[in-house]
Amino acid sequence: MRSFQFRLHRVLDWYRKKEQIEEARLAECRNALVAVEGKIALLMAERASADRDLLSRAAVPAVDFLNLGRYRLRAQRLETEYTQERQRCELACRQQIERVQKAQRQVKLLEKMKERRLEEYTYLSNRELDTLAAESFLATWPVQPVAHPQPQASIRGAGCQAC
Repeated sequence: MRSFQFRLHRVLDWYRKKEQIEEARLAECRNALVAVEGKIALLMAERASADRDLLSRAAVPAVDFLNLGRYRLRAQRLETEYTQERQRCELACRQQIERVQKAQRQVKLLEKMKERRLEEYTYLSNRELDTLAAESFLATWPVQPVAHPQPQASIRGAGCQAC
């Protein structure tokens, strides 16, 4: 019997590559999400720092309050933008997770199919080997001519002289 070959091995390889690509895209998506969350955290820290700096001064000119108001408006606008960007990244990550799971299911399906075909191949191979072993064993038995029994003459029809 020839060696086992899974006919769909190229398809399986292609699905594995697709799964790797989708996982790489998911990593990029998560990195983008972490970057946006970092921007938000940095903005909040800057905002708190600006407030502390202004409040820690003994005398604050009116221009500084005006600038702080403008900064707060700008920071609020940036926070809204970053929050929307974070929501888009979270949505993209959820969608990418679904793609990764789909690719994983496809790979798993083909791997199970390969496993079943290998089990079937192994079973048939073992069966063929058993048959060959049995035939080989039977071939080693000495061949004896079969003796055909001679029919016995019937008692009535035989040339029995006493009858």
